[in-house]
Amino acid sequence: MKHFLFFIFIFTLYNCDLYGQSVIQSYKKETNVISKSKIALELWAYYSRYHVDSLNSIGLDLLESQQKPIDPFCQAVAYRLLGCYDVRYGEINKGLKLLESSKSIFLNLGDEKLISEAYNEIGIAYLLLGDHETARLHFERSLSHGRNSETKEMAYMAEINLAKTELKAGKIALSQMLTEHYIRQAIDDQKHESVANAYSFLGQIALDKNQMKRAKFCFTKQLENSMLCDAPFIKTRAINNQAILAFIGSEYEKSIKLFFEVLEQRKLQGFQFYTCEAYMNIANFYFETANMVKGSQYIDSCIFLAERHNLLLTQIEALELNIEYEKTSELRQKLAVLKQKRKQTIDRNNNRRKSFNAKKNKTESSTHYIMLSLLIIPILLWWLYTKD
Repeated sequence: MKHFLFFIFIFTLYNCDLYGQSVIQSYKKETNVISKSKIALELWAYYSRYHVDSLNSIGLDLLESQQKPIDPFCQAVAYRLLGCYDVRYGEINKGLKLLESSKSIFLNLGDEKLISEAYNEIGIAYLLLGDHETARLHFERSLSHGRNSETKEMAYMAEINLAKTELKAGKIALSQMLTEHYIRQAIDDQKHESVANAYSFLGQIALDKNQMKRAKFCFTKQLENSMLCDAPFIKTRAINNQAILAFIGSEYEKSIKLFFEVLEQRKLQGFQFYTCEAYMNIANFYFETANMVKGSQYIDSCIFLAERHNLLLTQIEALELNIEYEKTSELRQKLAVLKQKRKQTIDRNNNRRKSFNAKKNKTESSTHYIMLSLLIIPILLWWLYTKD
């Protein structure tokens, strides 16, 4: 079975590479700026999954290949590519500025699908920062704009991210309800990748609640759906969950082989966040099997990679895992510093939300004053006319 999974993985990578080469050739040949930007959006969807480095290259190329003034649509697309690249490589605050600029342009252009995607990407960035309230706000707005889009899947696309936000905020029942609703809609649309992701999420919740029968069911459904889609990292995630199940079932040799397979695939796929996760899983395996030396080696690799790419939450998670097995004052101090940094980030974002709400209220008040003035002026003119 494992060899079969590996064969499917390699075959899919080959076909994905052919697709990517085909679209990039179309992008290079296109001279019309709007058409070129639309192809770049296709490449954004592709490279976000398979080759993150190319997001930066295409984004810069869009900006550099134009004469001033830059077309607004082209600029918005370029900012999205560059912003997503920064977020996925850990430069989250830097990426947020670009994504916010991209969103503002799309709002002016009025394309509901692009606006919905923009809010979803910004929400993901805030979720990675650990700011659940701001993330929730953006996912809800993504869903609101998605329902106004002609693309059916946009009506529920951000719902799984909203479910993750609610889980992080401690609202487990609401998170499960949102995920199950998301699965039903994705099944109707035959979005196997989306279904696989959602079952993975439900399986993790079941594991946390020690509901092993339900976890096995969810992870099996995840694997089944991952085999029906063309995203290598979705299959890798399914293999990772099979490794977890093998570990829980005391099949340690099978488990560690699968974990190492996941790590090698994550390195090739280029998603640093998930590569860190793979290092953590191996470290946790060795900690749980009382091999502290190897466990420390892999947790150090995780922390080094996360620090290098400014993945703050990942650093915190890795240190918390380490402290479970090695309670030292040095580790506690490092964790305290990172948590303080996280608090400052959340406070800064909260202030931005307050500022946004204040501006919104001010705008609404100004509108009321204008309407009132329009009502009073005719009355005043009428009074002056009748007085004369």
